[in-house]
Amino acid sequence: CYVWTGLDGSPDVIFTLAEVRPITGRTHQIRVHLASLGRPLVSDSVYNRAGFDAECRWCPRLFLHCSRVTIRAVDGQLCSADAPLVPDLICALQSLARIDMCE
Repeated sequence: CYVWTGLDGSPDVIFTLAEVRPITGRTHQIRVHLASLGRPLVSDSVYNRAGFDAECRWCPRLFLHCSRVTIRAVDGQLCSADAPLVPDLICALQSLARIDMCE
């Protein structure tokens, strides 16, 4: 994972970019579990109301991206589709300052 802070360098606001793999494949599962850990998604109007208004200034939509989907076709073969991070989320990351890499 990678850790960022706002460009003002405030230690009070730290963001982590993490790769998660949901069991059910439902995005809501990711939102609920991370919020329950005190690490809600950026610009989540349901589970991050406290940070929503401020975060929408630099990330105008929910920061959630599916980079890979794998399904099993009717013939049993696995089929995958990959998607790079989309431009609006890249722009949101560029508005922050990367401060560290964690494991």
